[in-house]
Amino acid sequence: MQHQTVHHDDEIAEELLPGTSLLHGQYVIERYLVRGGFGITYLARDSLERRVVIKECFPSSICFRKNGHVVARAREQVAQFESITRHFLREARRLSRLKHANIVGVHQVFEENSTAYMALDYLDGIDLLMVIEEEPERLKPELITDLLKQSLRAIHYIHDRGILHRDISPDNFLLDWDDNLTLIDFGAAREHVTKAHRALSALLAVKDGYSPQEFYLPGVGQTEASDLYALGATFYHVITGEAPPHSQERLAAVAGEGGDPYEPLVGRVDDFDTTFLSMIDRALEVFPEQRPQSAAEWLKVVETPVALSEALPPLLDDTQDGDAADASIPHEISRLVEDTNQNLQQGKPGDLKRVARNMAKVSNPLNPAMPSTQEEARPQTPVDIFGNPIEDVDKWMRDQENAQSKADADSAKDAADRKPRQRFMKSVISRLVSGPADPKRSVTN
Repeated sequence: MQHQTVHHDDEIAEELLPGTSLLHGQYVIERYLVRGGFGITYLARDSLERRVVIKECFPSSICFRKNGHVVARAREQVAQFESITRHFLREARRLSRLKHANIVGVHQVFEENSTAYMALDYLDGIDLLMVIEEEPERLKPELITDLLKQSLRAIHYIHDRGILHRDISPDNFLLDWDDNLTLIDFGAAREHVTKAHRALSALLAVKDGYSPQEFYLPGVGQTEASDLYALGATFYHVITGEAPPHSQERLAAVAGEGGDPYEPLVGRVDDFDTTFLSMIDRALEVFPEQRPQSAAEWLKVVETPVALSEALPPLLDDTQDGDAADASIPHEISRLVEDTNQNLQQGKPGDLKRVARNMAKVSNPLNPAMPSTQEEARPQTPVDIFGNPIEDVDKWMRDQENAQSKADADSAKDAADRKPRQRFMKSVISRLVSGPADPKRSVTN
């Protein structure tokens, strides 16, 4: 695809006008729907008069429309625009291969007007964020429980195919009038194994309140547990009416020993099964290794909940005599360590904790340039995690890949030194010996 550059003087309206024809008349735009940082979405009709949704690759910070074509704003932004367009096409084609009742379907992917498009299912409903804000009475506990199960099935499906969504939030779930939930907007999705994909997708989507801490940090591993944090934040918002605290704020507080500002749902919210709430609390743990490690694991718990008292190890039973309890401690610690390490995904918890300690050393650990609202969280100009503009995406991607390679090497050394196992054992020993300090947190640990 050959991209052009023009001067700002020639700029015209950015949205496609109603009646615009695409793909030789196969699609006709009816109206503009919504704009994101890297695309514009329209309602359209296909050649059989069926309603469809058209998503156009349009990163407005670096491009605009000229004589019907999407063009880079400056010569030095051409390569950046091409990288984003290739990413859009790659993710659209991947999404087109997904077939699941709770995942939006893609009809067609094509290039036109010097950019890329995808045609998706039209879903007759509204997103969860709008439901929370305009129809909260609709969100009864029974429905919320069912919606979480639907979302976990969809996320298990994509994870099972090696894809992370990376942009899970209430506005990326659509709820129809039959209470069916659909996961949409895979623009930031990536395969686990592709470093270049990971670097570019890191640029595309970070949402304060929903994104886990590792999404903000270059060189920190992202696993299925990262998507599960965002899902937990989504349903925390559904249940409480507000998003949880910013994950960077939480990490800085933990690093500074000021206490996690997150308030668990267990002990705070009524009308829900305690195990159901405790799994959301677990998904929102700051450090990835403390969260559920797969959607299948989480789904199994919410579909067949076990009473919390039954899940506690026997050594905490008050009816045991002291000698028997003491004798069972080594066995229980060994079992817990073995079970947990079997479920751990390859990640970078050590890197995350080192960053947390560094954050605690600076005078203002919360980046003053960090956006404070969801609107600001999608900047018009691509920036890195410190708010610095990214002028050359390709160079930035290479730097990220180099950082990731170094982080992988560091992680391998940490694994060889058995540090994750040692940290976990210390945590288990501390909990077993002293018990939880805060009764509200006891079921989440």
